[in-house]
Amino acid sequence: MENKKFTNKDIKKAIHRSQHTQRNWDLSKEVPQEDLDLILESVTQCPSKQNRPYYKVHAITNRDMIEKIHSKTEGFGLLFTEDGVKSQTNPQTLANVVLVFERNEEVKNPYDKVQGKLQETAQRDTDMAVGIAAGYCNIVSSMMGYRTGCCLCFNPQDMKETIGLEGEPLLIMGVGHAKEGVSRRVHHMDESYTFTTNRKHKIAVKHVA
Repeated sequence: MENKKFTNKDIKKAIHRSQHTQRNWDLSKEVPQEDLDLILESVTQCPSKQNRPYYKVHAITNRDMIEKIHSKTEGFGLLFTEDGVKSQTNPQTLANVVLVFERNEEVKNPYDKVQGKLQETAQRDTDMAVGIAAGYCNIVSSMMGYRTGCCLCFNPQDMKETIGLEGEPLLIMGVGHAKEGVSRRVHHMDESYTFTTNRKHKIAVKHVA
C-alpha cells in the first residue's frame, strides 16, 4: 500500500465500505506480502483484556486448503432443489487470503475451571478479543482497498480437523480483491445465486455533556 494521507472523508468511506461483506473474488490478483503483514499487524496488535493472547491467527493462501475450508461451510440458508433441500456454502472463505482465528489453548485463564458466572466472563473475554481483532482487520483492509467477509457457518470440530488445528476455530475471515463489475452478493462458485442483504439498522447515539 502506498503511503497516503487519509482525510476524514476517506476514513468515513472506508468504514461504510467495510460494512458490506464480499461473496466473490478476483483470484487473478495477489495480496502483496507487505499488505498482508500490515493486516496481520492489525489482528495481533489490537487491544485484548490484559493484552492476553486469547487466540492464534492462521493466514492461509494455499488454494487447496482454502477450497477445503470452503467445502465445509454449508450452513447459509436453505436451497430447494430437485434432489432435496441443502444449505448454500459461504464463499467469503474463498478470498485471496483466509484468516482463521483459533482459540489459544496455551492461555490458562484462572476462571477456566470455575463454573457459572466466572466461566461466562472468561468466554466473553475471548469473544471480545476476537471481535476486536476482526474489526481491526475489517477497517484496515477496507482502507487499503480490500474487501472482507466473516464466516461462522461451520462445524468447529470438523473444521478443526480439516485445517489441522490444536484449538477450536472461532472465526474465519476472507480478505482480498473484489471481482470488478459483479455484485458483491453473487456467489463466487454459483453466479445464479445471489445472497440477500439488509440495510444497516440505525444505532442510537446519545451525547452526554
